[in-house]
Amino acid sequence: MTSLLDRLYASQSNRLLFFKDGWGDLPRLREIQRTGDHPGPPRPIEVRWEEAVETETALLRRGAFTSPFTDLPLPAESRTSFFELVLPPKASRETPICMHFAATGDEGFARRRRALALPLLREGIGSLILENPYYGRRRPPGQHKKMLNRFSDLMAMGGAAAEEGRSLMQWLRREGYEHLGVCGISMGGSMAARVAVLEETPVAMIGCVTAHSASAVFTEGILKNYLAWEVLNRELDSDGPAIALMRELLDLTDLRRFPPLRRPEAAFLVAASRDAYIPPASAAMLHAHWPGSTMRWLGAGHVGAFLFHRSDFLAAIRDAFARL
Repeated sequence: MTSLLDRLYASQSNRLLFFKDGWGDLPRLREIQRTGDHPGPPRPIEVRWEEAVETETALLRRGAFTSPFTDLPLPAESRTSFFELVLPPKASRETPICMHFAATGDEGFARRRRALALPLLREGIGSLILENPYYGRRRPPGQHKKMLNRFSDLMAMGGAAAEEGRSLMQWLRREGYEHLGVCGISMGGSMAARVAVLEETPVAMIGCVTAHSASAVFTEGILKNYLAWEVLNRELDSDGPAIALMRELLDLTDLRRFPPLRRPEAAFLVAASRDAYIPPASAAMLHAHWPGSTMRWLGAGHVGAFLFHRSDFLAAIRDAFARL
């Protein structure tokens, strides 16, 4: 039985519909559908430091770089990537660094800094928090908060966040950091997992209420009720149902398309047994594809996991790094 809290939250937080302006660049989406998704090596970046703040307990440095993602056009506002590096005051190149990807609607750095990065400092683990394309400083005009206007925006956001994460991992290694991991909650977990499976060097991987594929989220979970299906179907002009095309495109994000992780024992998944957003079966599929990974189930829904189980997420991060 799915969580009542999930259903209530979905009805209140999705007063508008996702993809109200339709598919976006439909010919390009059709081309991606035909050719598939073939990520190459991560692309090098040059970081520009913006500001630094040092306290007794933390060093915060904010940086920016030009997004290396070119598979789909990003709006001008999203082409510059922003991140925050959160380190212990006496950090060295031996300090472990966990990269945190954004959940749906998580704009800026404050939420992940407060909930994850600062508590991890007590464990001696630093953090790198990446701002999502289409969110925060990277949000284009005319977009209402998290409600992406076009389906192609979703594909671009996910693709860009993952490629930026891969480039940042490369940059961290170039800077001398060797003990690295990736983490995310919900959508952020999917981005983290994509980065992890494409890494040539073993990393810690932590996915909290994470799906095996975005298809499960938008065509099976509760969010399917908050998409502009009328517009999406109309644009296809009877060329098949919109949900079928969406499922085919989002199946390109299926993590089972990639080989298992190089060090699955350093992968921890935390799933919610009453999740209305991510079918529990989807989370179980990812765990099954990574033999040797650890799955921890919460007796909660998606929103309840966010609100009441932060300690479980932090424990998973700590345990994953311990096995790296």
